Amino acid sequence: MNRSELRSMVLAMLVGVLLPAVVLAQAPVSGEPAPAPVPDAVAAPVEAPVAVSPVPAEAVPPALATPAVETPAPVALTPPAEPGAPPAAAEGALPLPGEAAAEPVPDEPKDKARALATRGQALYDEGKYLEAASTFEAAQALFAHPSNLFNAAKAWEKAAGYEKAGTTYRAYLDLYKAQNGGAAPTDAADVERTIELMKEKAFLALPEVTIDSDPTGAEIYVDDPEKVLGQTPYTTHMPEGTHKVILKRIGHQGLERQFSVRSREPLRMTFAMEKLKTDGFVRVFTNIRKARIYIDGKVVAVSPFAEPLPCESGVHQVVVEKEEYTQVSQAVTVRVGTVSDVKLDLKLANKAFSWRGGLGVTSMILGGGSLGAAFWLRSMANKNDKNHGTYQKYEYVGFGVGAGLLALGIGLVVWEAVRSEIRPEDRIALDRIPMPVAAPTPEGRGFVLGAVAHW
Repeated sequence: MNRSELRSMVLAMLVGVLLPAVVLAQAPVSGEPAPAPVPDAVAAPVEAPVAVSPVPAEAVPPALATPAVETPAPVALTPPAEPGAPPAAAEGALPLPGEAAAEPVPDEPKDKARALATRGQALYDEGKYLEAASTFEAAQALFAHPSNLFNAAKAWEKAAGYEKAGTTYRAYLDLYKAQNGGAAPTDAADVERTIELMKEKAFLALPEVTIDSDPTGAEIYVDDPEKVLGQTPYTTHMPEGTHKVILKRIGHQGLERQFSVRSREPLRMTFAMEKLKTDGFVRVFTNIRKARIYIDGKVVAVSPFAEPLPCESGVHQVVVEKEEYTQVSQAVTVRVGTVSDVKLDLKLANKAFSWRGGLGVTSMILGGGSLGAAFWLRSMANKNDKNHGTYQKYEYVGFGVGAGLLALGIGLVVWEAVRSEIRPEDRIALDRIPMPVAAPTPEGRGFVLGAVAHW
């Protein structure tokens, strides 16, 4: 046997020994179940992304990042069945007879909130702000976190729901403090300014309402009879709905009306106010003709005018004036149903020097001269004993005449200074003698006796 044949024989023996061993190694062991087949590909569970605050580019406080939430444990694959156990039912397959249906395991609220926050972010990016706000609020209902409220507030702001946005921003600050031992967030100052801005925008977004009255100047009360809103005419903004307005003005009947404000529809209202019967009367007398009579700055008559002038009850200013005469005024209180008389006399502003003044000055000069002569006669009488009696007699006459003339002159000058001069053609004379009259009182409970005279 040569070397080549020996080599072939050894190779055949090795193959005969190894082949049965390989076959026995691949055969299953009796009484041991085969393992469950592994699917070709198993998708690893993907963790829901953290909600990102939809912060726009404007200067608004940044959204808080959602804190780290425990990652849910991945769902395990179906374990191999124990010996003697029934095989697991496929998804959607009906249970075998006598087999109880397995109860579904509910999702964690955090997971649902995370999914809703992600959905809200997507809606915000698509410009669906109302839906985004509702979605963020739904996430907050499942899992309370400040970032959900902040994101909802931003969505409400974008949707022009300024009042709702301000309320939600406030809730964001309150929740953050409650969850952090009273500490405020770092953006608290910016959020406070945003809340004030939301209040202003919410007010300006309300329908414009203008309230006016005839006459103007009435006090306005809206929905609160104790709080004065302003005076007519007045423009403000009010929320839509039914409101009640109350108008009050002195001397007029109070007014109360209801009105409706509709969304985005400006409203203008003018109310006519009924005047109360509070009139009294003023009667003005003066001493010259063609003088103008004013009441509260308005010309109401020209003298002579003795008829009662109607006025509202209260205090009024009465003025009488005429060119070249002094102006005279007086305040008068008018009461309901009564007549208030006022007597105002005028005099010339620049009086001419009359005979009284001339005679008075002349008398004062002569009186002074007589007194001077009397003093001279006294000195002569003391020097001349022979004619002492004659000088003394004339001395007494000088003193008497001088004193009388001096007193007369002073009196005439004073009379000229204090007299009230008016031109004769301007003077109003008595053209009717007083006549007794009887009239009922304003209350109608009796009569008044008196007299009437025209000047």
